[in-house]
Amino acid sequence: MNPPRLWLIVWGAALGGCGGDSAQLSPVRLLHDPPVVRLAPADLRALAMQCESYPQQGSFRGRYDADYCEQAIQAWGDAPLQLVIIDHQNALPAPDTPASR
Repeated sequence: MNPPRLWLIVWGAALGGCGGDSAQLSPVRLLHDPPVVRLAPADLRALAMQCESYPQQGSFRGRYDADYCEQAIQAWGDAPLQLVIIDHQNALPAPDTPASR
């Protein structure tokens, strides 16, 4: 192979691989599995947060299908809050501070 042709190939490969964030490129296969209704609360929260980190660009958000992300975000927003009931009889007493005297 002659040197100018080799130089052209190397230059073209370098130029083609440069520029643009890989997250902004349209993925070949968008993720949309498992179904949102089957996700555990921790997994649903993680998916919703991951989806929210990407702006919607057409039919995808990062590597996820945009509709799948919207379902996950909405499901996480509708999820019931996890309330913790504190037993006041077994709770630690408040620290003695000068303001409470």
